[in-house]
Amino acid sequence: MDRISWLDYGKCICMLLVIFSHTCIYSTGHTNVFLELLLPTRLVVFFFISGYLIKLESFDFKKTMTSIIKKLLFPYFLFTTLIYIPKHLASGAEFGIQAMFIDIVGGYASWFVAALAVSKILLSVCLKYTKKLSFIGLFCILLTILGFLITNYVDADIPWYANYGLISLVYLFPGMIYKKYESKLDKYPVYQSVISVLLYIGCVTLDYFYFHTSTYIYKLGFGDVSFLGVLGYLLLSFLGIWMMISLVKLIPSGVTWMSYIGRNSLTYYYLNTGLLVALIAILPKIGITYVGTNWFIFPLFIVVVVILTIISQIILRYAPWMVGNFKKSKK
Repeated sequence: MDRISWLDYGKCICMLLVIFSHTCIYSTGHTNVFLELLLPTRLVVFFFISGYLIKLESFDFKKTMTSIIKKLLFPYFLFTTLIYIPKHLASGAEFGIQAMFIDIVGGYASWFVAALAVSKILLSVCLKYTKKLSFIGLFCILLTILGFLITNYVDADIPWYANYGLISLVYLFPGMIYKKYESKLDKYPVYQSVISVLLYIGCVTLDYFYFHTSTYIYKLGFGDVSFLGVLGYLLLSFLGIWMMISLVKLIPSGVTWMSYIGRNSLTYYYLNTGLLVALIAILPKIGITYVGTNWFIFPLFIVVVVILTIISQIILRYAPWMVGNFKKSKK
C-alpha cells in the first residue's frame, strides 16, 4: 500500500521538534519560549495519526496486536536496553541492574512509547467487540476522564504511563473520525491553514503570557489538574493538531527527506536522548567547549539529526529486525 505523504510529513516535523527540544534541555538545562508555545503539538499528532491509520471496517485484532508487539513493544525493549547503560554512564547518573529492570520492564524508560502502546492496545480491545463509532467514542471519553483523574489524584508513578495512555485515547478517536469525513473536512485548505495558525498563536500566546494556566501548569502530568486547565490543554492540543495537519497537507508530495524521517520517526525518538547525552559528554573532551550556550543548540541539533539518519540507514539495511521488520529477504 502506498504511503500517505502528509502523514509522514507531520510525523517528521513533530519528531524534529521533539529532538530540538531535547537538544535545548540536555545542552542548556532549559527549553525556550518557542518550544513551550509548541508544547501541545509535538507528540499529540502521533496519537491522532495512529487513530487515522486504523482500518475500522477491516480491523483484525490479532494482526493489530501482532503489529503492536513487533513494531512498538519489541523495539522499545531492545533500544531502551541498548542505550540504558551508555546513557547513564555518559550522564554520570547512578546505575543499577534493579533500577534498569524496573525502568524498562515497568515502561518508565520512554513515556511516549509506553503511552502510545497502552492507548493502541486499549482501542484495539474496544474495536474487537464493536465497530460503532458512537460506542468507541464513549469508550475513549470515559477512559480519558479516568486518565485525568488518575493523573490528578494518584500520587505514584503509574506503570507504562497508563494514565497518559488513557488520556491519549482522546486523540486517537478524532483521528478515526477525521479519516471517515476527510473529504468533507478538507475543503479550503489554504484558508484552514491560515485560520488554524492564527487561532493557535492567539490562544497559546494568551495562555502563556496572561493566564499561564492549562498547558503550562498541566503539561500532561505536572502540577494540579483543574477542570479549566484540562479544557485549556485539550483546546490547545486540538488546535495544534488542526494547524499541523492543515500545514503539512499544503506540502507537495515527493519531499524525500521528510518522508524518510516520518517513516522512521520512532527510531529517531528511541535514540536521540542517548546520542545527545553521549555527544554532550564527548564534545568538551575534544576541545569543543561551547556546549551549554544558546548559540550552540542549532548546530548540535543538526549533528544529532545527521547521525540519527546514518544510524537509521544502517539499521534498515543490516538489521531491520531491530525495528520490527522480521520479513525474510528474498534470495
